[in-house]
Amino acid sequence: MKLQKAIRYTIIYLFVLLDSATAQSNSPVTQRKIHLAGLQVLSGPAADQYRGVSVGLEAYFSYLNDQGGIHGRRIDYKTLDTRMESLRVEKLIKNSIFQHPTLAVVGSVGEPVLNAYPNWFPLSGIPDLFGVARPKANNIGRIYFSPSLEAEALALGRFCAENLTGKRILVWFREGQKATALLEYFDTGSAGLIQIEPMPSRVPLFSLEKELDPLVALVPDAIVVLGDALEAHAFIWQHQEWNIPIYAGSGIANSELLRQFDPEVLNRLSFLSYLPTIQQNDHPGIILHRRLLKEYAPGQEITHWTLVGHAIAETTTELLNRSGIRISPFRLATTLQQDFEWHGLLAPPMKFPLEVSAVTSFRMTQIIQNQVQYISDWITANPSN
Repeated sequence: MKLQKAIRYTIIYLFVLLDSATAQSNSPVTQRKIHLAGLQVLSGPAADQYRGVSVGLEAYFSYLNDQGGIHGRRIDYKTLDTRMESLRVEKLIKNSIFQHPTLAVVGSVGEPVLNAYPNWFPLSGIPDLFGVARPKANNIGRIYFSPSLEAEALALGRFCAENLTGKRILVWFREGQKATALLEYFDTGSAGLIQIEPMPSRVPLFSLEKELDPLVALVPDAIVVLGDALEAHAFIWQHQEWNIPIYAGSGIANSELLRQFDPEVLNRLSFLSYLPTIQQNDHPGIILHRRLLKEYAPGQEITHWTLVGHAIAETTTELLNRSGIRISPFRLATTLQQDFEWHGLLAPPMKFPLEVSAVTSFRMTQIIQNQVQYISDWITANPSN
């Protein structure tokens, strides 16, 4: 039944895409422009955090256009403000994306956006590329830029297997079915080369200090924190005085890291990263990013989210170039399934065709005395394999 359903969707995709490609009067690609759109968060409670994504995207596309665009065409990137509200998202999709020529939706932010239409591609015929949210399902035609928690758990396990062999590792996670699955991915990555002490957390997130005594009694050599950014931050914050090395995912690798924890905590904190951090002033990607913000977004402070937007635009540009001069939604979707590897100036290594997420490559990172140190090479962790 699943195979029949997949075939039926594939046929729908082809008819929708071929139909959109022949509708010359309403084409998403003209002789001079390529029309893209992004569902962004420009106002509302979450705007201060996520507005930087659209800034990074627009700055890079402006820079690209000044370099001559792609195959002589300028990128016309239309930013749509969702306010992170589901009803507003649906209206924008129906009234702005479905009613106007759009080659692809690029860099949309937030789960309300990405979950508004579960069967996006058969409904729209428009690829939904590099969404900024934790992947929850592998919907055809929808590709995420943010790494999945499963990929991070697998990468943490592989790092421990290579660097902490024979050590006793306490693995902390919030109790629940999803967290148990993350533990299984970590266990797969570690390949039985370390001693794992699972520690499911059962107390409220703001009362984690109550679990300190049971944790200490396990006498671990290191702690691995599985879960999202909020859970990792809460654990680290409430266990600052426990002098044990901590390894966590990429959620805490943002521009606020130095302000969140004091130097003594940072000295024993390691985290996965897939983008360079803003402390790396000599990194070629950071150098270019600062220049683009200065020229195309004067007054905008560099943040983790402006870096994300830049990296998404850089990756999108590579796909557009590879799709050729006769680009269409169908050609773009086909290019995504071609077998190639790519590493951007700012974006991480990626292997296509993409599976659950565009980001399955990480490096274990530390920040000591404001200096970024990579304590591992790139770790590849695709949970679909």
